[in-house]
Amino acid sequence: MRRVLYIIFIISFGFLFIAKANQTPNEADTAVIVISREIDTTKISQTPYENDFGFGEKPSREKFDEKDSVPSFWVSNVFDPMRVTLKHEVAYKATSPDGVKNNRSSIQLEYSKFYLDNVFLKFDSRLAIFWKNDHRSREALLWVNDKHLVTNEAFDIKMREAYLQTSFGKTSIKAGIQVPVWGESDLAAVTDVLTPMDYREPLIISPETMRIGQPMLTIDQYLPFGDFNFFFNPYPSFSKHPLKGDYYYFDSFNDAVEYRDKAQNKNNFEYGMRWKKTFGRSDISIMSASLIDNEYAYSMDNPSLISKSKIRYYIGGVTFNYAIGNFLMKGEVALKSKKAYNNSAFQIVKRNNVDASLGFEYNPSSTFTLSLEAANYHVNDWNREIQIKKNTYMLVLIMSKQLLNDNLAIYWITMCTGPYNAFFNYLSTSYKLNDHFSLFFDTIIPLTDDNKSMFWNYRDQKQVAFKIQYQF
Repeated sequence: MRRVLYIIFIISFGFLFIAKANQTPNEADTAVIVISREIDTTKISQTPYENDFGFGEKPSREKFDEKDSVPSFWVSNVFDPMRVTLKHEVAYKATSPDGVKNNRSSIQLEYSKFYLDNVFLKFDSRLAIFWKNDHRSREALLWVNDKHLVTNEAFDIKMREAYLQTSFGKTSIKAGIQVPVWGESDLAAVTDVLTPMDYREPLIISPETMRIGQPMLTIDQYLPFGDFNFFFNPYPSFSKHPLKGDYYYFDSFNDAVEYRDKAQNKNNFEYGMRWKKTFGRSDISIMSASLIDNEYAYSMDNPSLISKSKIRYYIGGVTFNYAIGNFLMKGEVALKSKKAYNNSAFQIVKRNNVDASLGFEYNPSSTFTLSLEAANYHVNDWNREIQIKKNTYMLVLIMSKQLLNDNLAIYWITMCTGPYNAFFNYLSTSYKLNDHFSLFFDTIIPLTDDNKSMFWNYRDQKQVAFKIQYQF
């Protein structure tokens, strides 16, 4: 099966370049490149280089030939479409026992460029270094010239996006590592379930930061009666959680059991489609997909052995946005069939879900946004043997404000979860010193006194974080 999928991807790439080579650009083709919407939001550089030196001055005609004013290959194809972000972060736990929890540096490389008029390349990767005292650092031996040193550093490489995209006629095709987003909710995962999440930083609740890229083939078809999106994922990934040795690692069985992968059918690919129609500032979407759950399902074989399985389920959903003046109403409803849960014997039982969210957003100006959102997750045919409540809900209040000519930004989130009550409060401020340097200061305050709540293990993690960022 894997060889067949490789052949499909190779044929797809070959088809794209053959179609491009045999096509004459015209106005219709240029208008179809809906990639431009994405490029506007992820555009890497706003400052073109005007010469090989990068000083922004054209060389004198007396000293140089006119052709010298043309950017070099490296400037046009490497430096101009590239953005590099350097960041260092320190987070301090203010409650006893206090101490540094984050002490890390990272470099992020983003690259986006058109080739051959309508072939687009996008790349986004980050390398993080966890220094001593960071909760993800590990003690290890480093051997140099047959002598070893004890180090406390760790590394993490994250490839968020790396894909090729092209358009011809009314069709756009994208192949590579992607992070597709289907939902409309800011935080609730109702229809936004295509990408797994990285929970190794459990106090980060931003889906945009947590998404894990996956190799996918997506096709967009733009028609007068709506836009169609089709996707195929040959090798679905799974959400990541803190591992043993991490400060946030937690095992429900206190490490008294072993885990094994259950032998299963290898046809674990995903596929689906979405139709979306825009009406002025409003839109509606209908979607359907066959997915592998982003989380493994666990079942107990014996008191010391637990199997983890890949579970397929099906989703059908509807989303909408409706704008009235400065107000935006948005919502999602999804029917998920054959979702896996555990019963009291820690065996897998499957039930259908009906999940829904409804949100309101108020934008009186371009510098202020206030939103309120509610989501509920309902399990059909529920009984007391199932180790989850029949209804689980979440309420979210979000406020953002820009000040000082948009150089100072304030972002506030308050989230309430139930029926096991817990509150999560997050305040982030950022200040842009200039076009390259930015400073960030964050405060995180989880609150709960219910030992069954989702934030119980982090109830004493009142933290403050400082970050400095340089971008060029």
